[in-house]
Amino acid sequence: MSKICSSPTALRLSAIRKVAPSAACSCLRAAATRQFSILLLAGAMTLAFCSRAWPDDPFYQGKRITILIGTQSGGSMVAARIIGQHLGKYLPGNPSVYVQPMVGGGHMIATNHVFNIAKPDGLTLLAANPNIAIAQLVKEEAVRFDITKFAWIGSSGSDGVVLTIRSELPYKTFEQVQRADRELLVGTTGVGSNAYDFPLLLKEFAGARFKLVSGYPANPDIILAIERKEVDVWAAFAASVRPVVQQGTVHPLIRSRVPSPGFERLPVDETFATNQVGKALMALKAAPLAIGRAIAAPPETPPERVTLLRKALESVLRDVDLQNDFRKSRIDFGYIAGDEVLRGFTALMRQPEEVQRQLSKYIKFGG
Repeated sequence: MSKICSSPTALRLSAIRKVAPSAACSCLRAAATRQFSILLLAGAMTLAFCSRAWPDDPFYQGKRITILIGTQSGGSMVAARIIGQHLGKYLPGNPSVYVQPMVGGGHMIATNHVFNIAKPDGLTLLAANPNIAIAQLVKEEAVRFDITKFAWIGSSGSDGVVLTIRSELPYKTFEQVQRADRELLVGTTGVGSNAYDFPLLLKEFAGARFKLVSGYPANPDIILAIERKEVDVWAAFAASVRPVVQQGTVHPLIRSRVPSPGFERLPVDETFATNQVGKALMALKAAPLAIGRAIAAPPETPPERVTLLRKALESVLRDVDLQNDFRKSRIDFGYIAGDEVLRGFTALMRQPEEVQRQLSKYIKFGG
């Protein structure tokens, strides 16, 4: 019997028998409570881990997201590609991401496609040019979208417009351009683009001696024309202009009211406006630039997927690796939330009829 009692189990039972019945019950209850608490804690930790590792929505598993963009080059394309390289790892299922150009109509074709044709399933996104809001504001016939109905994911930052001139020309300030002894040829892309509208308003309201030469497919084509001395002047997003300035091909002259690093000291176009109409139109044209490189999903995209995409974009824009990529590409960026993008576009659409009428006289698309 003594041998049996020497076993660990028997010793524990023997010890319990030596305790008063009430004390034994208390010990048992305390032990059971501790074990139950441990089980609860373990269960909570397991649920928390699983909620992070295995989201409820497995939709993106094995899928591919396509980001459509209405240009083949420039800062907007570079930014979209950098985001595309990182976005998938912050979405459940780690989908692949592909950036696809859909060029034409001053970004209108890509915008109309995402709004009307793309399935609202969170697999097709638009890397928008903010000027599409102006197209809607002036009631351009080609517009088949409502800028306020997109599911806005967010923006990778604002980007101002800078107008430049061929470096070897003798004009180093905008005042000198105003007094030029000849018309300066401005290379532009489609009507309604920054390359067209920015110099147009300077010509109409700031006395710039410009002759606009439209029809270049994209900014690289204009840069090539500058190098060949076919045109003299070029305007584009600061991110697109910066490397060309650094190469010495062009010299910056004037900018929009949205500042960009390296160009802050340039004069602002509005300061040269000869009347209040011109000043107001220049300010209005700059408003979308503050929204910047916005990304949208089609209308009626499921809210839970919009939320996932918004959280993913925010995480991407705080990713140290992505910040290094942006610095290497010399693009300025900053996170702008989807709700803020929507508020900006909504405010822009609420212009008085007279402002819209005046804007329509000078800003046209596809013409």
